[in-house]
Amino acid sequence: MCAMEAVAYIAREPPSDQPECASPSIAAFIRTWSDGLPQAERDGLILPLLPRLVGTHGSDVLERRRVVTVADWLVRTHLPAWFHLAKLNVEADELADLPELQAIADLATLCDHLKRARKRAAVANLTLRQTGSVVRAAAWDAAQQAAWVTIRDALEAAGPPILAAGWDAAYASAYAAARAYGKAPLEPTRRALQHSALALVERLIEARDPASDGSERSAVPAPAHHSAELRP
Repeated sequence: MCAMEAVAYIAREPPSDQPECASPSIAAFIRTWSDGLPQAERDGLILPLLPRLVGTHGSDVLERRRVVTVADWLVRTHLPAWFHLAKLNVEADELADLPELQAIADLATLCDHLKRARKRAAVANLTLRQTGSVVRAAAWDAAQQAAWVTIRDALEAAGPPILAAGWDAAYASAYAAARAYGKAPLEPTRRALQHSALALVERLIEARDPASDGSERSAVPAPAHHSAELRP
C-alpha cells in the first residue's frame, strides 16, 4: 500500500489514500514526496512518520497556515541552499533572512525580489537544457515537488502575480543548481534538503489549532535559522 493508505489502515479507516484522520496539506506533501523517493530513502524518512499523521486533520485556518509554512520553506530554505552551493552567498543570505511568511498573499511583496533572484542565478549560466536531467533531478527533486504540489492550489487561487513568484522561486533554484553543476557535487545539498523536508513535515504534524490548547500562540512553531545547516 502507499503511504497514505497505510495511514488509513493504522487509523482503521476504509482503504483510501486520503484518510479523514490526516491533514490534507500534509497528506498532499507525503503522497508526492513518497512517490519520488527510492525505497531506502522512503523507508528511512517517511515510514516512521505515518503513525503520527493520524489525528492531524485540523481547521481550515490551520490547514492554510500549514500551506504557508511549506511556501516559506521553499523561499527561505530550499532556494538559499542552492544559492549557497552556487556561491551566490549574498543573495542566499538575503533570502534566508526574509521575514517568515504569514500568508500566501505575503508573496506579493516578494515578487520583484524573487524575479531578481531568478535572473541573478541565470546570469552567465548554462541553460537547464544543456545541464540536462542531473540538475533538474537535484533542484526539482521529490521534496521540492512535494512542496509545490502542496502549495500550488493556494498560489493559483491567490492570482497570477503570486503564482509567478512561486515559479520564479522554483526556477531560481534550478538555475542556481545549474550554475554550480560541474563545480560542486549536487547530491549533498539534495540530501540536506531531504532532511530539512523531514523537519518541515514534523513541524506540520506538531502544529495545532490555537484554540485547542487555549493559547493565542502561532499554530506553527517558529523555525530555527533556515540556511545554516544546509550550506555545503
